[in-house]
Amino acid sequence: MIDQLRSSTSSARLRPVFFLALIVLVFVASFGVSTLLSSNAGQSQSAAAPAPSNGGGAARVNPPFRVSDFTLTSKTGEPMSLSDLRGKPVMLMFGYTHCADVCPLTLAHYRQVKDLLGDAGNDVNFLFISVDGTRDTPHIVNDYLARFDPSFFGMIGDPDTLDRISSEYGLVYSVDAPIDDHDHASGAADDHSHTQDDYSVEHSSPSFLIDRNGFLRTVFFFGADAETMADNLREVLGEDA
Repeated sequence: MIDQLRSSTSSARLRPVFFLALIVLVFVASFGVSTLLSSNAGQSQSAAAPAPSNGGGAARVNPPFRVSDFTLTSKTGEPMSLSDLRGKPVMLMFGYTHCADVCPLTLAHYRQVKDLLGDAGNDVNFLFISVDGTRDTPHIVNDYLARFDPSFFGMIGDPDTLDRISSEYGLVYSVDAPIDDHDHASGAADDHSHTQDDYSVEHSSPSFLIDRNGFLRTVFFFGADAETMADNLREVLGEDA
């Protein structure tokens, strides 16, 4: 499990051990891993915990739990809630458009998963949520997702909402934004200079399968193969509504 979590962050600057520890702490808090290790069957049913599935970088959430609803600005600039996507399974990821590797690779995987599903791919909502609300405007997110699939949904996260839902997804992110002290003192800090826009965002990077009724079913760690994602989606799609 620790090795999977180690591969699920796109950390370039934070010390890996420290960042990994944060992710582990959040997963322990949100999924109740201690109950998974308990021999008491009754306790094990009282909290959701990721349990290994058939490999491929996936972990089933057992038992599944309904995730909280939230509303953010969508890629169209209009408010959109997670519950607006009910009725179809959702593949959800957190990231940002300036991400150099993890985010584009994951979205390319989503495109592959949709192709593997054939016509059933249209019955899945693929959702990208930006953790970089400063740079990622609706227009930028819309153009970014169009490179992969125009049908993919996009949202721009705000810190308060992301903090509120972070424990349910094991979400950890950190914005490393350098500020030019001279410009800040002269009142030019709000002009979005090149210096201010040149920053990275460290973020955890699993994907999450939420079923048509809003229950978190499977966590896919970065590097999970597309066929594993497609198999899990086929299972959920085959269930009665």
